[in-house]
Amino acid sequence: MNDLLPPAVALAVSIAFMASADTLAQHGAGWSLGEIDLATPYAQRAVVPVDGPGATFRFDGNSNWLEAGGSVALEPSDGLAVGAWLAFASPPGDTAAILYLAQDGLLLGLNRWRQPEIRLGNLRAAGTDPLPVGEWVHLAGDYDGETLRLRVDGDEVAQADGGAVGPIEGLFAIGRALDAGFQQGTHPLGAISGVLGAVTFRRSADPVTPGPRPDTTPDLDAPAVWFADDPDRPRAFPLGATGWTNEPHALTLRDGLWHLYFQANPNGAFWRDIVWGHQVSSDLAVWERRRPALMPTTGFDRRGVWVGNWIPDREPPAVLYSGVNGDWAGIGLAKADLEGGLSLAHVVDHDTPSEFQDMRDPWIVRTGDAWLMLIGTGSRDRSEALVYTYLSEDGKTWERTGLFDTGGAEMPGQYWELPVLLEIGDRWMLMGTPVLEGEPARTLYWLGEFDGTRFVPEDPEPRQLDILATYRAPTMARGPEGDLVAIGIVADEIRNEQKRHESGWVHVLTPATRLDLCHDNPDDLCQEFVPAFADRFVRILDQGKATTSATLSTGGRPVLLSAEVDASNGGLVRLGTRVTDEGEVAAELTIDAGTGAVRLDYTNGPVLPIGRSSVIEGMIPPSETITIEILMDGAAVFGSVNGRPLAFLAFAMVQGRDALYLSAEGGAQIEAFRLAGHE
Repeated sequence: MNDLLPPAVALAVSIAFMASADTLAQHGAGWSLGEIDLATPYAQRAVVPVDGPGATFRFDGNSNWLEAGGSVALEPSDGLAVGAWLAFASPPGDTAAILYLAQDGLLLGLNRWRQPEIRLGNLRAAGTDPLPVGEWVHLAGDYDGETLRLRVDGDEVAQADGGAVGPIEGLFAIGRALDAGFQQGTHPLGAISGVLGAVTFRRSADPVTPGPRPDTTPDLDAPAVWFADDPDRPRAFPLGATGWTNEPHALTLRDGLWHLYFQANPNGAFWRDIVWGHQVSSDLAVWERRRPALMPTTGFDRRGVWVGNWIPDREPPAVLYSGVNGDWAGIGLAKADLEGGLSLAHVVDHDTPSEFQDMRDPWIVRTGDAWLMLIGTGSRDRSEALVYTYLSEDGKTWERTGLFDTGGAEMPGQYWELPVLLEIGDRWMLMGTPVLEGEPARTLYWLGEFDGTRFVPEDPEPRQLDILATYRAPTMARGPEGDLVAIGIVADEIRNEQKRHESGWVHVLTPATRLDLCHDNPDDLCQEFVPAFADRFVRILDQGKATTSATLSTGGRPVLLSAEVDASNGGLVRLGTRVTDEGEVAAELTIDAGTGAVRLDYTNGPVLPIGRSSVIEGMIPPSETITIEILMDGAAVFGSVNGRPLAFLAFAMVQGRDALYLSAEGGAQIEAFRLAGHE
């Protein structure tokens, strides 16, 4: 082709090609880096081009690294320079590689505490300052035959002298350290979750310089294409962008904006190296994802930052949280910035009192002129679930004050997780999620009195938060009108690890509800969707009156089903979810109006639970009227029956399994129903 161009133009084209030959480029379905051809042999989700410096791509942190098809050789004595622009969505769960060549060969990357490093043979240069999350940073390294250097944003931050490094040959990858291994034999470790741009690999010691800082904001949300074909991923719920989502906590309203935090591992759909996910909303209906709000340090919380909560009425605002170091837990106090981000201010307690197993999940109550911290624990012999306490007069320094007196509340199990103590109506509610070996988790509560130091339950026997023990661990905060707002978790106890990995997400955070004592029984908890969320379902898809059955199509969109059933003569109500054209149901809910028995049956569905029985049973008070208010969105089903919380997951695993049915039998009749679609 150059033969057709004037000599000066041909030379310019040749120089331009040579200058870009050492930088990652995409060619159709493949990639190249100089003479190295790359592909995504393992990808569950596509490597997606995004705006950024040069050729920039979004990596998912667990499946879509780029890898050479064969062995790549490197002679370090000829010189080496590597570099890339990086904006990562979350710290990696293990040391992750931007560029990798052979075990014990070359690695440019960062560890789980966001500290950068470059390795070459037996040389290693590492920085101590953590790289920022969600911001552009240029990471580079070079070797001149004698000295290995690490550079951040063009500045040398570390070096290692060690003389010549011998030839290196082996597997080559961008976006993952191929020797990092797998979690539970399924989930790859050592991968980058975020975006990489202008990835450079050259066989000379000429350092890779960053050039001007990108003027674009890195796009770290999950590309739409990753989940476009997933029939089960909810769309109207405040999920994390990718990966593991678990207990929400520290819900708060500050300066007109709600902040929701939750346990998250954006690197994959598995539990490991937890950070705090963060979302914000002005109305509790539409949520905006933000970068992780709290991340592990190299100290007491180096293996994960677990649940925490705000210290009420403290200025400046701060949270207490439990962190783990791999052997035991401690408590940290984190200060908040104006955007809702958090950073460790100081360690309140480095470890657990010796007479207990562990401790986690602080909850703080204002008591007169002091603050009382409750934190879950259990006896060392695992025979009793307990709550431990700390006291503070200034909201900063905390003293151990021994076990919390629960007044004989009968908490089962070996450990008390997620203690909550707050006023509800003119009473107090104590809540917790017990750990029972070999049994699924469920959230329990007691109503009673609290005098500032001791809780006295009206009945020592606990009540269950929801009908089926499948909705748990709500975080709660007061709205501007004083109402109690709650957001909880619906755990995926259905799919195995391989299916979770393939989908790229696990567990579901619920929409916000108002939680209060039931009108028909003030010892029970009832809920309703916050108005702003319910008001989004305004498009009527189907409705009817005076019928005994209705088969309804959702079209795969989020829908809100409202129905009232006359059961004055007893009878059954059936709700079938994710129904095929042939009438096969993924999960069927049955409500016996006469006895109050509720039954969820997965027996004939495409996926049987692995963490629970295929039939789950619960109870509501018998009633002559059954009122249903249920959101169905992908696999998630959440709402209430006669106000009592109801939640479960029903996986279809295939497209088009979107119908549902509602029927009344044995003398019951559907007085009215309405199916409304998301706006």
